Amino acid sequence: MTTGERWWLWSQPLVAAIALLAGVAAWILQAVDQYALLPSVQSVVTGTFVLPGLAVSLALNHVIVLRRAVPILTSGEKLLLVAQYALAIIVVATSLDPAALLLGYLLWPLLIVAAVSACVTMVRTTRADRRGEQWTSPLGPTTDEVPLVDSSAR
Repeated sequence: MTTGERWWLWSQPLVAAIALLAGVAAWILQAVDQYALLPSVQSVVTGTFVLPGLAVSLALNHVIVLRRAVPILTSGEKLLLVAQYALAIIVVATSLDPAALLLGYLLWPLLIVAAVSACVTMVRTTRADRRGEQWTSPLGPTTDEVPLVDSSAR
């Protein structure tokens, strides 16, 4: 496993820990009635539900990937993680603006869909790996797998 693959693998629990810390901080602020430090309704919802949910999702994904023979993420899984990370950053950044509530309503479902898609993809890949199945693309074989010209016809 390369260093880059290790970074990808361990980015999930790292981001999960950061999201969980932010969520716990939001819970504590609400428990001590310091809503003034949470500048918008979106920040309350993001801190209370979205970030802890993201933390659970990323931690679960990490455990799923660790069950593979070689715990390496596929390119599709990496793209889904990048989408989750980008959406999480945008959601947190817009949570600071009380006028951006509509954007939160639009982005929360996208973040949930990205998290569920990543989890399903990682489960399917891990299940195929543990069964010893060769992963096949739903789009069919690549040009590396099928000869472009039949050389036996000559």
